[in-house]
Amino acid sequence: MHSSETQSAERPTERKRASEMLLDLCRAWPAERISIGDLMTALGDRGYGLLMLALALPNLIPAPIPGLSGVLGTPIIILCVMMLLGYPQPVLPRVVRERTIPRAALEAVLTRAKPWLVRLEARVRPGTLPLPHRGVEIAASLLLGINAALLALPIPFGNPAPALAIVVMSVALVEADRRLFLVSIVILLLAIVIDVAIVLAIFGLGARLLGVI
Repeated sequence: MHSSETQSAERPTERKRASEMLLDLCRAWPAERISIGDLMTALGDRGYGLLMLALALPNLIPAPIPGLSGVLGTPIIILCVMMLLGYPQPVLPRVVRERTIPRAALEAVLTRAKPWLVRLEARVRPGTLPLPHRGVEIAASLLLGINAALLALPIPFGNPAPALAIVVMSVALVEADRRLFLVSIVILLLAIVIDVAIVLAIFGLGARLLGVI
């Protein structure tokens, strides 16, 4: 009896996963809309990664939220600038903090995203990436910033790639997983290539159409 009690006492408390934390927060939220500032306050000391995850996910999972990429892409850009400058915690201007999104729509997005987020989180190795670390933060913020800018732009079919890249890097930062961080660097670079290729294809098509006219 004493042995089992000792083992139970020594067992470390499991840290709540990002997907679980975000969905619980959304379900418990009392108002019909959630502001970005409210999200920042509620997520507390989990830092940049969890907030970027919350802002990027709705762009990855189709949701009935008009103008979503512009509303949520811009704050991610600002967060990347804050990270690049070395701010220990996210800081956003009031005009951005006051932007709101429907709670029900965000909950629907998180519910749809949770199964594959859980599969991703099940493969992470928390604590293998040294954080805080300026080299990691600079590399992440630069690539995340470029992808967030692409996300905020109205590029046809251009949202999924940068949104996915931001989500994967966000999980890597939240869990401090070295292997996932390296994988996310590759995904961020690929997302940039994909969106640039889409833009060049659109310009090329436009030039051909103008030539025909």
